[in-house]
Formats: sequence, structure tokens, C-alpha cells
Amino acid sequence: MAKKRRKQRKKQPSKSPAFYNTTGLSKASRGRHIEAIEDYDKAIELKPDYAEAYYNRGLSNIHSEDFDAAIEDFDKVIQLNPEDVNAYIKRGLSRNMIGEEETAMEDCNTAIRLNPDLVEAYNVRSAIHFDLDDQASAIEDLDEAIRREPDSPVAYFNRAIVKEYMEDYEAAIADFDEVIRLEPTYEAAHYRREIAMEALQEDAPIVIGPYPENLLASGDMPFNFEELFALDEEEREELEAAIEAANEIIRANPENTEAHYNRAVVKNNLDDFEEAISDFDEAIRLRPDYAEAYNGRAFAMDKLGQTQAAIADYDEAIRLKSDYAEAYFNRGLVKTQLEQYKTAIVDYNEAIRLEPDFMPAHFSRVATYTMLGRKDAADAAFEKMLQFESPFTDIANIADIKSILDMEDMEDREDIDTNLIEIIDTEKEE
Repeated sequence: MAKKRRKQRKKQPSKSPAFYNTTGLSKASRGRHIEAIEDYDKAIELKPDYAEAYYNRGLSNIHSEDFDAAIEDFDKVIQLNPEDVNAYIKRGLSRNMIGEEETAMEDCNTAIRLNPDLVEAYNVRSAIHFDLDDQASAIEDLDEAIRREPDSPVAYFNRAIVKEYMEDYEAAIADFDEVIRLEPTYEAAHYRREIAMEALQEDAPIVIGPYPENLLASGDMPFNFEELFALDEEEREELEAAIEAANEIIRANPENTEAHYNRAVVKNNLDDFEEAISDFDEAIRLRPDYAEAYNGRAFAMDKLGQTQAAIADYDEAIRLKSDYAEAYFNRGLVKTQLEQYKTAIVDYNEAIRLEPDFMPAHFSRVATYTMLGRKDAADAAFEKMLQFESPFTDIANIADIKSILDMEDMEDREDIDTNLIEIIDTEKEE
């Protein structure tokens, strides 16, 4: 009897560079950029001159905020194809994000020379001008973007933001109106339009003085909150134990969103901001609508000097959770650092409207009005603040911020510090 022939297994076809590039695009479209980068890596390993995979990996690196890696990817694209306009634009965007404005501007200029009709190049170059405090040039670029693409809501929105920053609120509102006409569901435009409307309705004129410097941002306040709230050894040990507990949970289940979030919050408290951002990133990847994670990541970014990224995250937190008083307050603090005083006060007002006894918001509102020389508004806000019982009202009574911002007697300041420390220590014990 003849032997039965054994069935031969079909040989699985080897995966091509195009396959990994396509799966990378699919993952990136769902916000899974770390996994997408791994697929692009495989595509490039199989085909080292695969310009499209380098470009796509660069985009995912931008989304992952690894701008140095993104620049390297776009360098490679341009090396392989010196006429790739989009690569110049994205490299310019990435360079601007790490403060390399000069070379970022060169990339945008090259892109515009290669293709003057590509509106994105004008949008990116306007952002560079804005970061260089050249609002007039930023407006010119956005005017040009709108001239070439009159139905571009992004260009109108960006121009409105610049005009809002310049306190030209009527013109900003007109641009936000146009954004909403072109794209009625553009939520950020609806929200920012409300802010501009509120700022426009402020009765008293803004007068910067007699304190030209932003004391809250410079750290030259009459007392040092960082010292007042510094962790003692026991508190630090408790936080480190909390991190270890989160580590155990994550080792058992790497997809545990709350463990990543909780570990990030603890790292923020330990001033480990870069590691905190990494955990917030993972929490947001696992749960894209996690407003608290955006708020926490924004705080860490602000501490690392990434103020624009911080504001963007606070914007998203508020979009996801419109009654998020803490996010309004935190965003107000960042705007105060950027000397955007009017819109900072709008944020403090909203935080107080949502939580009337939100004392840090009261305190910051009084300080900001004081720095603007708005004595009547500062007095009214101060009286409102004193209606609530809190350590902040004790601070206010001992260290009247409306009168001590110009205090020069360092002995008086030291007395204030001593009294404040006693208040905080008492509060901790209670």
C-alpha cells in the first residue's frame, strides 16, 4: 500500500516594507503612535531608503513630542528627496518646538519657495513669528494663508488667537465667527470666542503699572510658596511608597490606566516632571477622554517651560470637562506667566464661578488685578476672598498682597514668611 503523502504547510509570505508602513499608518490613525513607530522601524530596517516611512515616523514622533527624533526623520526624507515640501514644513514645525526658530524659519521659507500655494507653510511660519514676538509678521502670514485658501478654518483660528493676544478682541471675534461659519463644530473656536467676548466687555482700561514685571512668573513674590509647601521626609517616603505600589500594578497589568495616572500624579508631587509626562501620555493613550490626565500633563509641561503645550493640554481638559475649575485656574496661572492678564482673569473668574470657595483662584485674581494697577477691581476681589474661611484668607490678612508688592523692607518680608509658615504648619497638623 502506497504511503500517504504528508500535506506541506504553505509558506507564509514575508512581510514587506509597505506592509509595515501601512500597519503603522493604521495604528497612528488611532493615536497609537508608539506602536506605529515600531512598525515604521521595521519598514525602514527592510528598506533603508524608504522615504515615506521616514516621513510617517516623523509625524508620529511629533505626536509623541520627540521633536529631536522627528527632525532626524525629516532630515532623512529631505536627503532622499530634496524637493519634499511637506518634510521641510514638518521639520520647521519640529525645530520651532525645541526653540530653534532661525532654522525653523529657513525650512518654512524653503517650503514656500518650492510651493507658494501650500497654506500649511504660512501657518507654521506665522507660529514662528508669534514665538519671536513678531505679531505683525504672524498676521501677514495668516493673511496670505487665507488669501490662498479662503475657506481654511485653521488659518482664521490662528489669526484670531494672535489678535486676541494683541488685545484686538473685536477683530479676534470676527475671525472666530468665520471659523464657526466654515466649521460649526469647531469647539475651540466657540470657546475662545467666549473668552474674547468677556475680555472685550471688561469696563476698566488695562494700565500696566506701577509693577511692570510679572511678579508671579518671576518668582519675586514677597513669600515663597515652594518653600512653604516643601515635602518633609515622611511625606516623601509616603509618595515613593505610592510609586512602588503603582509599579506593582503596572507590572501585573501594563494597560491599567489609573495606575499610570496615579503614578504620574505622584511624580508631579516629587518634581519628576519628565517621568510624569511619560505616564500621563500612557494614561491618555489608554483613555483619550481623560481630562484629569491632560490637566496633570499640562502642569508638568508648564514646570518644564513648555507653556504653549501646557495651554493646549488645559484647553483639551476643559473641552472634555467644561466644569473643570482646577483646569481653568491652572491655565490662568500659565497665562499670567505669559503676561496675558485679561484672559488669565477670565479663567480665574470661571474657576470661582464653578467653585465659589476656590481660594487659590481668588488669591491669584487679586494679585493679577494688583499688578495691572486695577485698584478698584483688586479691592473688590480681595473683599470677596475674605468672605471665605481658609489659610489663604489668613495669608491675605497677614501679607496683604495689594500693599506689599512694592515692599522693599526685607525684614518685613521675613516676618511675613515666618507667619505664613506657622499658618501652613498649623493647617498640616489639622
